[in-house]
Amino acid sequence: MATFKSIVFTQKNHIKNDGTANVKIRIYHERESQYISTQFYILPEFMAPSGEISPECADADELNYELGEIIQSYRKIILKLGTGSAAKMTCKDLKDHILKATEPEYETIDFVAFAQTVIDRCKKPKTAEWYNQAVSVMKWFYKQETIDFRDITSSKINALMVQLSIAGQKKKPLQAGAIGNYLAGIRALFNLARLHYNNDDIDIIRIPHDPFAKVKIPKYKRKRKNIGIDEIKKIRDGEYLTERETIGRDCFLILFYLMGINMNDLYHLKPPVNGRIEYERSKTNTDDNLYNFKLSIKIEPELQVLIDKYSPDGFLSTLKTRYNCSQYLTATVNKGLKRICNKYGYAKITSNWSRHSWASLARNKADVNKADIDFCLGHVNNDYKMADIYIEIDYSIYDRVNRKVLDLLLEKEESEKPIENNSKNTYLRVV
Repeated sequence: MATFKSIVFTQKNHIKNDGTANVKIRIYHERESQYISTQFYILPEFMAPSGEISPECADADELNYELGEIIQSYRKIILKLGTGSAAKMTCKDLKDHILKATEPEYETIDFVAFAQTVIDRCKKPKTAEWYNQAVSVMKWFYKQETIDFRDITSSKINALMVQLSIAGQKKKPLQAGAIGNYLAGIRALFNLARLHYNNDDIDIIRIPHDPFAKVKIPKYKRKRKNIGIDEIKKIRDGEYLTERETIGRDCFLILFYLMGINMNDLYHLKPPVNGRIEYERSKTNTDDNLYNFKLSIKIEPELQVLIDKYSPDGFLSTLKTRYNCSQYLTATVNKGLKRICNKYGYAKITSNWSRHSWASLARNKADVNKADIDFCLGHVNNDYKMADIYIEIDYSIYDRVNRKVLDLLLEKEESEKPIENNSKNTYLRVV
């Protein structure tokens, strides 16, 4: 069983300018000691070996009473924990448990405050934004700025899903994919809190329930996000009057020529090396992803033209100086693409359609096998993880596949193919 005693450190670095030192509570458990500071300071000579403050100290009786109350509260926490659980803990574990148990409103754990600590530590802006959206919708639904974890129940989560399907924060009903995205973020934060506050090894369970055990989160239904050869050519060859449309068109083509790179990775690209663009996908560049690998893409002639256009003072300098982050550039590109879509009567197209379009054309028109498409897109193929460890990366596959896809845009449309006309071939265009 742990024991407690008031002590004062007498070393020079523990003595304040006025000669006093902090009174600490020593925890002794399993032949180890840990210390918890109190709000009290005394001259070191007033601390008796027994752990009591000597009568020579002013207010000694009051101080001894206060310290006794603190020690009794610590003993009560250990008793509540139980001898079995305490026996499994180190002295440091006991100290941490006592500190948590003596925090104000020990039984109340705020979902919003915990989520903010997670968001502050996020390395990826997209992940932080996802968590922020989850917190925002929870505060909107609960109509309060703090949310006790105990109030996050299956019935409340199911009610939230129903409400979002009727009208969300913008007073419009949300699709299943959007609802699922919110709920997945809330569930991720809830599970992180359970990992943080619960310790199954020593039977400390501060968040015992799992509200998502009885919740069926709607799944995202994949929508078509690719356009065909003719649409891409029409976007490429169109004449645009506004700068926003031009940037939308050019960036869409750059993404496509780079085998569907995303806007964030495009914005942060480093200058080419030996005629190749090299980067690692930010989406998969996480500490726990052991299979992430560098992509290396040859700069094809049609891509070089656009790179030269936007690199007057350094690689892609026009884009990087005009827009101070990838989000602003993405917004501009998508607005430009929206105007282009309106011009041609297309459905809404955004920057990430370039990736889907490149992959679809590679498979359906260029007859590239799915394994090579996965490789070119930077995906990890679970069937070949071990083989990938041993096989050296061959970027000539990238070059060969990408060239096959880009050559599709050089082919003549059916209406422009040459036909025999007695003396010579001519091109006829259907008007």
